[in-house]
Amino acid sequence: MLDTSPDSPGHVIKNGDEYLQFFSSTTRIPESQYVQRTLGIARTNDLDGSWSVDPTPMVPVEEQIENSSLYYEESINTWFLFTNHIGIEEGKEYTDAIWVYWSKDLNKWNPEHKAILLDGQNCKWSQKCIGLPSVLKTGRRLAIFYDGPGGNSTSHMKRNVGLAWLDLPLTIPTGN
Repeated sequence: MLDTSPDSPGHVIKNGDEYLQFFSSTTRIPESQYVQRTLGIARTNDLDGSWSVDPTPMVPVEEQIENSSLYYEESINTWFLFTNHIGIEEGKEYTDAIWVYWSKDLNKWNPEHKAILLDGQNCKWSQKCIGLPSVLKTGRRLAIFYDGPGGNSTSHMKRNVGLAWLDLPLTIPTGN
């Protein structure tokens, strides 16, 4: 059985009578020399009470994601979850992109419903290492805050904060 114990807290959202927390989780599996990462969901009816962790992760560990932020697009009744992807180059792990998943149901996420939002191809100042997304609606745009060390560095230290913008309303990506 896959261990989905929380490693770091994440976005908390009210959903009906309960609160959901999308937390980062790591585990090791015999088939991989690297730590496997994914997101899990914990639930509570009382923010001052205990949380119960769902027995299975939000998406499979093969997705290699951590750290998340949520946005709900009312116009299409869809949740968008922004998260960073972990890439591996020359045996070294680092956050290489911001991915976005979408779902109509906070409790059901399809790993195929995703797109790359930001990576070295479209980030001008940090071409290799991009991570730790956080989103905030401001007017008719969605601000995406993220971090990176800049240039071709993959360092986990001395990171700067970047800002990208998406026009609202969001739509579900199509095609490539």
